[in-house]
Amino acid sequence: MRIQTSFSRAAAILLLVLLALTSRQGLLAQQPDSGARPPTLAGNTVLPLDPAVRTGTLSNGLKFYIRKNARPEKRVSLRLAVKAGSLEESDDQLGLAHLIEHMAFNGSEHFKSGEVFSYFERVGARLGPHVNASTSFDETIYMLELPTDQGEVVAKGLTALADFAGGLTFDPKEVDKERGVVIEEWRGGLGAGSRIRDKQIPIIFYNSRYAARLPIGKPEIIRNAPVARLRAWRGIASDA
Repeated sequence: MRIQTSFSRAAAILLLVLLALTSRQGLLAQQPDSGARPPTLAGNTVLPLDPAVRTGTLSNGLKFYIRKNARPEKRVSLRLAVKAGSLEESDDQLGLAHLIEHMAFNGSEHFKSGEVFSYFERVGARLGPHVNASTSFDETIYMLELPTDQGEVVAKGLTALADFAGGLTFDPKEVDKERGVVIEEWRGGLGAGSRIRDKQIPIIFYNSRYAARLPIGKPEIIRNAPVARLRAWRGIASDA
């Protein structure tokens, strides 16, 4: 009974959407053609950069982009974009790009394990919405949303990003602790959706590295990979 009710409701919603689209198309059809056409772009056209964005390259090769926004006030959004993800993994590193992302918060040149979280929480930034990171096929992104009322907080944020880029300690004890956290993420993603994905991905990305390099990786490798294989991941030395 619930299934039928849900199906009927879904069908009604779909019908409303189709009616809305049909009505919109009818209105558009009634409007006179002005003759104007949107410009076409060649496949190799480089999209222009927003003139409000300042960009440059540091002596170490890191490229930066800066844009001023009036809102929200007294806040700064910092991002470190590493142009490397799970596609750069070797067969014995599946899942290590993601594990390395986790290790950025578990000990580095200027922060002991957990200090990144504890410091920025003291100044009003919370884990998740303000302090976070993500790993995909071809990039790893570190995110800090910080208040600018105190200059030293911004300086700390830039120091943290510098550590994420090339100052991680990879203490074996901390690595072993974080293995379990990543395994739980893998386990939490299991279900009907993951079973469908595992059937679709090899077809959608047939004969490419995408088909065999899901960022979540393989649990047996995450559990057992030597720390040396984390240090050897190509993304650590990739351009940011």
